[in-house]
Amino acid sequence: MPITLDRMTKGTKGRVVSIAGGRGAVLKLAAQGIAPGMTIEKVGHLRGGPILVKVGQNQVAIGKGLASKVIVRVVTE
Repeated sequence: MPITLDRMTKGTKGRVVSIAGGRGAVLKLAAQGIAPGMTIEKVGHLRGGPILVKVGQNQVAIGKGLASKVIVRVVTE
């Protein structure tokens, strides 16, 4: 069942299903390596602040509002 990135728990991996935002959100996330089909891992978050995500070998911080637009399907390995 798909959930938003901001609702994932720390250490969970997921595959990006879609971006529920406009062109600006899609482009901003794509610049950070986050696009449909990519596997990401939630590393952690700051209370009310950015969410840390591992994409490939890189870690990026995404604002909570933008993270709420990233729809993921949790994967189990």
